[in-house]
Amino acid sequence: MAEKKIKILIVDDIPEARERLQKLLAFESDFEVVGMASGGNEGIALAREYLPDIVLMDINMPDMDGISAASELRRSVPTAGVIMMSVQGEAEYIRRALQAGARDFLTKPPPTDELYATVRRVAEDMRSLSVLVAQSERDEKRKLEVQEDRTTHVIAVYSPQGGAGKTTIATNLAAALMREGTRVLLVDCDLQFGDVGVFLNLKPQATIVELIKSVDDLDTDLVNNVLVAHDSGLRVLTAPLRPEDAEYVPTAKVPLLIEKLRGLFDYIVVDMNSRVDEMALALFDMASRILLVLNPTLPALKNGLAAMSLMDSLEYPEEKTQLVLNRVTPDLERSKVAIAISAFEQKLRRKAFAVIPMDEKKVLFAVNRGISIVAKDRNQSPARELIAMADSLIASLAPKEEAPASSQQLQAPAKQPASRLGRLFGGG
Repeated sequence: MAEKKIKILIVDDIPEARERLQKLLAFESDFEVVGMASGGNEGIALAREYLPDIVLMDINMPDMDGISAASELRRSVPTAGVIMMSVQGEAEYIRRALQAGARDFLTKPPPTDELYATVRRVAEDMRSLSVLVAQSERDEKRKLEVQEDRTTHVIAVYSPQGGAGKTTIATNLAAALMREGTRVLLVDCDLQFGDVGVFLNLKPQATIVELIKSVDDLDTDLVNNVLVAHDSGLRVLTAPLRPEDAEYVPTAKVPLLIEKLRGLFDYIVVDMNSRVDEMALALFDMASRILLVLNPTLPALKNGLAAMSLMDSLEYPEEKTQLVLNRVTPDLERSKVAIAISAFEQKLRRKAFAVIPMDEKKVLFAVNRGISIVAKDRNQSPARELIAMADSLIASLAPKEEAPASSQQLQAPAKQPASRLGRLFGGG
């Protein structure tokens, strides 16, 4: 059977640019240029006529710019994947292109290999999306019912100490939660210095900055454009690319964003920073579980006691906050310099939910290749313990049959929850 060609429409007001792209694309047997247009209006007309898989569109054109044309194509030819092109590679151009519905962005003139790879990747994404859309249209009513019935568990991964391996825990927990038919989102909420993208070797064109600006009226296409797909199938929302861009993310809106993404996933794993502020308190509140990640050291114990005291002041049930001891050496219990696991458990009045052995070599190997530790050697440490932690988490969050309420419980008036800051500081 002959290979199905990728139909491409070129839209650019500069004739030389159109001709150059056509010649480059002609070298690849799976590409077919079905038309060329000199402006946005002509491009829309040809796209409606030829129904291309890919539209290579310049962002600056005289009659209708690429941003406006991409917005119209998203409505009138939703099966076409728009790849925006511009000599300007600034973040603002990329943001506007993605908001308009573009699937990717290339700086002109694009390197040949990057052009080919981008066209093929976007075409494959659009084919997958078309399958999902067709299935959704055939069974829209049932899909909506599933959406309404979906129970989403938010897992907050938090550590009061820097360098505890929190991001290692978050990324591998999210990967280990992946099962057939299970949708998992990993959100990097360390807005200034988040490393989730680095750990998974992701190169996002857009980040949480782009979503937070539209949080009050989220568009499904924008969400799909911004969330990055890791090779494992995990979806990732990365932190801003530069520390200074964190100022464009109102922290009060981050919990709202996660709340709006709830219905799309079974688990949302949040990699938090060490700061306790209104955003952190809101995320703690919405979390089904808070994983408190500590190393077996004296400073970690001190900070862990403070964190547990905070959770107690917030009046959370005991099972909500779980202790995860990370970077534990095999001979820890016999060590004269480290603090034993049993001492941690006794001081924190909490049994360790998971104990993750130290293996810096395997961790560095995984990080440097952008893969999760649990992706290989699943029966060896520390992958084995990370997977066991995910299994235990799934089991603990599984629905349980509720016992019938007693007459006293039925008659007791409901206690009004205090505000976050009120509970933190002892007020009503």
